[in-house]
Amino acid sequence: MNKQLSRVLRDRRLLAVAAALGLALVGVGFVGRIESDGVATFEVRPARFVREVEARGSLKAVKATPILVPPESGRQQKVAFLVKDGAFVKAGETVVEFDPYDAEREAMDGQADLVAAGAKIEKARAEGTKNQAALGLDRDVAKEQLDGALTFKLTDTSLFSRHQIIESQLDRELFQARANVATRKLAASGKLSTAERALGEIDASKARLKVKIAEKGLRSLRIQAPHDGLLVLERNWRGEMPSVGDSLWPGQKVAEVPDLSELEAKVFVLEADGAGLKPGQKAKVAIEGRPGEEHEAVVSRVEPLAKTRDWQSPVKYFEAMLSFAIPGPLELKPGQKVRAVVRLDEADGVLAVPRGAVFEKDGKRVVYRRTGQGFVPVEVTTARQSISHLVLATGLAAGDVIALRDPSAKRALVETGEAAVAGPGR
Repeated sequence: MNKQLSRVLRDRRLLAVAAALGLALVGVGFVGRIESDGVATFEVRPARFVREVEARGSLKAVKATPILVPPESGRQQKVAFLVKDGAFVKAGETVVEFDPYDAEREAMDGQADLVAAGAKIEKARAEGTKNQAALGLDRDVAKEQLDGALTFKLTDTSLFSRHQIIESQLDRELFQARANVATRKLAASGKLSTAERALGEIDASKARLKVKIAEKGLRSLRIQAPHDGLLVLERNWRGEMPSVGDSLWPGQKVAEVPDLSELEAKVFVLEADGAGLKPGQKAKVAIEGRPGEEHEAVVSRVEPLAKTRDWQSPVKYFEAMLSFAIPGPLELKPGQKVRAVVRLDEADGVLAVPRGAVFEKDGKRVVYRRTGQGFVPVEVTTARQSISHLVLATGLAAGDVIALRDPSAKRALVETGEAAVAGPGR
C-alpha cells in the first residue's frame, strides 16, 4: 500500500514538472512527455528563439527649452513661487519667482557703501586741501627765512665776531633744511591725498558694482515661460523636484518647457538583464493607463555604465532612450510612465534547450540523450542564451529526446520519496 501511494505521488510530481516545463518551452518548440521509467523528457525541434527584456521608465521630449536660474544674481536664490509640475503655461507667464529679501538687502547695503565711499573721498579731498595749505605756508615761511638769512649773511670778520659769523651760517643751514622738509612734506601730502581718494574711488566702484548686481538680481526675480507648453520640473539625482523655499544656484536648471511634437521614452534596464543592450534594437512601448495601446520604438542611446536610480538602493540599471518609429499622438505628454519590451536577440530555426537540461560533468556541458540502451551524456556547446534557455551550436540534432534531469539520480530520488511516505521505523 505504501509503495503504491509512493508511486502515485511520484507520478503526480513528475507530471506537474513536465506540465510546467511544457508551458514554459512551448514558445521555442519543445514537446514534453514522461517516459515509462518516470524520467521527464522533451523532444528538441527547430524553433524561433527570442530574448527580450522588460524596462520601465517615462516619456520625455526630444527637444525642450530649459528654464535656468539667472546667472546675473551671482548668488543663491530662494524660491518664493513655482508653477506646479505638468501645468500648462503660456508665453510670458511667470513660472518661477524668487524671494527679493536678499537682493533688496544687498541693494541697500550697496547704496550705504556707496554713500560711505563718497564721504571718504570728500574727507580725503578736504584733508588734502587743508594739509596742502598748511604745508605750503610752512614752506613759504621757511623760504622767506632762508632768503632773509642769505640777504643778511654775516661774513666780514672785521665787523662781526667769529661767534656771530658761525651763528649766521647755522641759521642759513637750518632755514635751508626747513624749506627742503616743507617741500618734501608738501609733495608727500599731495601723493597721500591722491592715494586716499583713489582708495575711496575703489570702494565706490565696489559699492556701485554691488548695487548693479543687486539691481540685476531684482530684475531677474521673475522667470517667464519662453513659449506655450507644459512645464516639467527638473528632478535631481534623488528624484526630488524643486519646491518653494529651496535655494538654487545661478545657472541651475529649474524646469523645462518641452516640444510636444516629438517624444521619446527614457527607460531603465536591470544591470543583470542588460547584457547585449545596444542602439538599433527594436522595442515595444506601452503607456500606463492606456491598455491595449503599443508603440513601435528603437533603442537610440544606451548609457555605457550602469547606475543606481535611488540613493537608498544599491541596485544598478542601464539607462536607455527609445525613439518612436512613428511620432506619438498629441495626447501623450512628458512624465507619463511607460513599460517597454526590448528585443535583445532573435534567431529562426535554432535548437534551444532549457537551462535545467544542461549539466556539468567532468568540466564539460552535457545533456542526456535517449538511445535504445537508455540515456547517454552528450557534450554540447552553446551559441546564445537567455534566462531560461540555451541555444545549442553543436551536440544535438532535430528530433533528439533529452532528459530534463540527471537520469542517474532517479533511483535515489525515488527511494527517498518512498522512505518519506513509509515514515520512520517502517
